[in-house]
Amino acid sequence: MKVSRLLRLAVPCWALSSFVTSCGSAPSLSSDPAGPIPVSSVAPPKVDVLDPPDRAAAASNSNSAAGSASVSLPGPGAVPAVRFAGAPFPPAKFEPMYKRTAKDDDGTWKPIEEGRLGDRDTIAYATIHPHKIKKWVFVTAIAFDRRYTDLTLLAGTDEPVSESVPKERRPGLIPPAHHGALLSVFNGGFKVRHGDYGMMAAGDVYAPPIDDACTVALDRDGGLHLAPWPQLRGKASRFLWYRQTPPCLVMDGKPNPRLKSEHRTRLWGAAVGGVYDIRRSAIALDPSGRSLLYVFGDWVTAGDLAAALAAMGVKHAAQLDINWSYTRFFLFEQRSGDKPRIKRTLIPKLKFSRNRYVEKPSYRDFFYVTARP
Repeated sequence: MKVSRLLRLAVPCWALSSFVTSCGSAPSLSSDPAGPIPVSSVAPPKVDVLDPPDRAAAASNSNSAAGSASVSLPGPGAVPAVRFAGAPFPPAKFEPMYKRTAKDDDGTWKPIEEGRLGDRDTIAYATIHPHKIKKWVFVTAIAFDRRYTDLTLLAGTDEPVSESVPKERRPGLIPPAHHGALLSVFNGGFKVRHGDYGMMAAGDVYAPPIDDACTVALDRDGGLHLAPWPQLRGKASRFLWYRQTPPCLVMDGKPNPRLKSEHRTRLWGAAVGGVYDIRRSAIALDPSGRSLLYVFGDWVTAGDLAAALAAMGVKHAAQLDINWSYTRFFLFEQRSGDKPRIKRTLIPKLKFSRNRYVEKPSYRDFFYVTARP
């Protein structure tokens, strides 16, 4: 590893204590402590066996403007669905990790009301407690049904830092064409200076890919990939977007062996002063590929997070951003005759502006989930 990169990783700006708000310019905020998660009383629908996707539709893209920018993104439903014949949603229940710290409902998936589309539940959540002794350490996973939803990556106004992409092509706002289908937003990855991890979106390369990185990517046929970059490099010409992160938390169903030295390498980040049990987030796929998982945990090390993901049965998982305010997950509500607004967050004590991502730009990259027509 280059010395310059080691210095950048040594005391990063984002690595603050979980008790302290993140550094950088402070956004306009409104408090919204997360309360109990409302749950639909209707059981998830029975899975149908659908016909193979129409690959000819893959070339259909929707061009829309966000502000004054000209950004080409796939519209909701433009990329053909991967049908996942026989795969259930939500995923199968997983076993609690430790009897001493587990709660009664650990590993049980419950539908989230904002994901109710017609007669289907398309968003669900489950919680697990990954520490042997500390009962307050938890990890929550939110599952999205990829049969009925799409995932898009968007750059922020400032991050990832790039000298080649002009400001007008990175408004940090979700395109108006996607507003009516918007379900959720969650955070992207580290800043460029905290690891040099690559990102490409809407045809623009913000930072070139590096080999020692986990990568999540969407291809032109709607396939979602998550693996170390060397395994995906040969498919790069077909990617609509990709985002790199520190080395995969989970590899082939097991926690990355390099996590045993996470305190020394600092690859997955830490707070100033060397605190490693902080708020963290990750992205993964369930074994069938039907469920996209966004995962966050409080008071967790990277090793704790990886152990929880492995217990959920994922094959590969990538850590996204960390720290108290950089780990962000929001559910949106549609308002008649108006733009969608953030309805709530499932992350405890997170502050936000309700018009963020739709009217107020994000300066960091982020993912958003839309419903298919």
